[in-house]
Amino acid sequence: MMMPAATVGTDIVLIGGGHAHVEVLRRFAMQPEPGVRLTLIARDVETPYSGMVPGFFAGHYTRAECHIDLRPLCRRARARLYHASAIGLDLERRAVLCAGRPPVFYDFVSIDVGSQPDASAIPGAGRHAVPVKPIDGLMAAVGDIERALADGGGAFDIAVIGAGAGGVELVLALRHRFARLAAARPEAARQVRLTIVEAAPVILPALASGARRTLLRAIEAHKIRVMTEARVSAVECGRLRCDDGRQIAFDRAILVSGAGAAAWLGTSGLAVDAGGFVRVDRHLRSLSHATVFAAGDVASLADGSLAKSGVYAVREGPVLARNLRHAARGRALIRFRPQRRTLALVSTGPRHAVASRGPFALSGRALWRLKDRIDRRFMEKYADLPAMRAAPAEAGPPGDMRCGGCGAKIDRAVLARALAGLAARGCAFAPGPGTGDDAAIVASPPAGEVMVQTVDQFRAFIDDPYLFGRIAATHCLNDIYAMGAQPRAALAMVTLPEGDAARQEDDLVALLAGACEVLGNAGAALVGGHTGEGVELAFGLSVTGHGRAERLLPRSALRQGDALVLTKALGTGVLFNADMAGRAPGAVISAALAGMQACQARASAIMIEHGARAACDVTGFGLAGHLIEMLDASGVDAGLRLDAVPALDGTLDLLARGLSSTLAPANRRAAEGALGDARGPRFELLFDPQTAGGLLAGIAAERAAACVEALKQAGYADAAIIGEVTARAGTRARIALSH
Repeated sequence: MMMPAATVGTDIVLIGGGHAHVEVLRRFAMQPEPGVRLTLIARDVETPYSGMVPGFFAGHYTRAECHIDLRPLCRRARARLYHASAIGLDLERRAVLCAGRPPVFYDFVSIDVGSQPDASAIPGAGRHAVPVKPIDGLMAAVGDIERALADGGGAFDIAVIGAGAGGVELVLALRHRFARLAAARPEAARQVRLTIVEAAPVILPALASGARRTLLRAIEAHKIRVMTEARVSAVECGRLRCDDGRQIAFDRAILVSGAGAAAWLGTSGLAVDAGGFVRVDRHLRSLSHATVFAAGDVASLADGSLAKSGVYAVREGPVLARNLRHAARGRALIRFRPQRRTLALVSTGPRHAVASRGPFALSGRALWRLKDRIDRRFMEKYADLPAMRAAPAEAGPPGDMRCGGCGAKIDRAVLARALAGLAARGCAFAPGPGTGDDAAIVASPPAGEVMVQTVDQFRAFIDDPYLFGRIAATHCLNDIYAMGAQPRAALAMVTLPEGDAARQEDDLVALLAGACEVLGNAGAALVGGHTGEGVELAFGLSVTGHGRAERLLPRSALRQGDALVLTKALGTGVLFNADMAGRAPGAVISAALAGMQACQARASAIMIEHGARAACDVTGFGLAGHLIEMLDASGVDAGLRLDAVPALDGTLDLLARGLSSTLAPANRRAAEGALGDARGPRFELLFDPQTAGGLLAGIAAERAAACVEALKQAGYADAAIIGEVTARAGTRARIALSH
């Protein structure tokens, strides 16, 4: 864990990665707060910066340039990152309810989940229109539009519902984007017709009249149709219906208007306004619950004085960070004092912008350059953080020293409550918790089957105990699947960080909930285990399985001519080494974590169906080390095609920059003399230790292609034939490398 649990006195949970929360994280990164642990619960690990999103759609910025990567920021802030969706608050228990995982408990919680168009306000909008948020959904829709334009045909009509600054800026950005596309591919160009549909009598009512006139001229120059006093009453397939009877045809509709709040905010019992937004005072604290804060679009000041604008969310960040510190210390909170007037900079598609402040307005390319400079400077704050200050050490008094031996076991009451909570979640235990027996009784395997046993344990490499439990259990089951057997029972080995009973209980429930989900899906039950205290979180399983002897896949059964088939891409070792240093992109780590949870049960069955003879799972010794073990046991050599070995996204780039797992050098030394001469990232990948890696199997060459195709159809997208087994040429195993 990023912060030893023994030093945690206050848990602050941040829900959402909005503009205010990224500033909270930045400030805690620069100055950690002793005794305070941050946890960020975020649906997405990259948060878009609203000021640059129109520039992305216009083609001026890449996706990376307009997104803040939350994962490295959390690392620097010593914050736990839970990649999950919040669905409610249990205000009495002080717990955040999340989709598909145990609750996350807090002392204080802050909400910054933004807003998005309320599709439920217009019949049919949820089905036939694309909301402007979340941005990834709109990005995907724009990609679909571009493919439709490239296919040729008649005019393509896009209707944008809503004519605030955001809607107008988006329309102008899209016009510029599609014009550039048409210029680049005139042979496949289709005419794009854009229509702005607005219920009010005028567009851009919040801007100065001069700025509004300038933007209207830009809209007219680009031949964008504007329909005012057109309140949309229904969205049908290919058609908008308005209250006054007008109908507007479209090929794609984008919903910008009608900002709405997440429904769970009101149903949780928080005080909310008529729109469902959290009512807060000038300290950004909930009017109904003193342990709850809110900022950004989701917050509604009691006097209703703020518009929904990213400008205010950014300015709320420093105040929110300070007030969360003060709340944790029991000190007086400070007031948020918003500006009476803000500078609005609205881009017009090309590198041109309109500025509006109060009654004044200007426009031109120089203003776009100013906006670009402001936006880039804002983003740089979260990519290039100043050197962190070390948190003051918190040495406890001598009486707080923890015992070793059996004195380091977890409190019986903590264990009992955790097991009861897991049972309530439907986790499978055999026997059930509370029997008191010191050993589990496991049935003998059925007639004709043999017992297969394995054990594995390792320290946590991520800060989410639930996700760690899932990945560790997946990893531990792989040895059973590599043998061609099925898991039946497991014993848990848990080391929890020293800390108070409540936090240990929370971590234990989350950890075992994740593991039990994986075990239950595999048809296995948790039958017991051991819990103890230590410096950091560690977890493992001793797994018992059954299998038919004639269907097992011993490592010693490789035969000359077999194809070598691998089911998963490599690279977890270097990725998580880079992640711990804050140097790995969040999206890359999220993809790796998803892949690490992929169960190998079906992969094992498919390989057996296609005549696999020998297999192992690729883990700590890397692909090269485990392949050498198989070759030595079988008395054969192998040829390996480096370009065929699948790599996780981002891995080869990190290896090329000289990063590697701390175990990689030892793996490389252990393989000296066994591999042909090679250099480069793909060669280094062979020594990368894997957690929850794939299966490596020897399959008759004539059946290998069909096996890989079946694996891909079953969801193992990276499955590949990476080499072949050859005759032994010397006294020890050799691997010939090719590209």
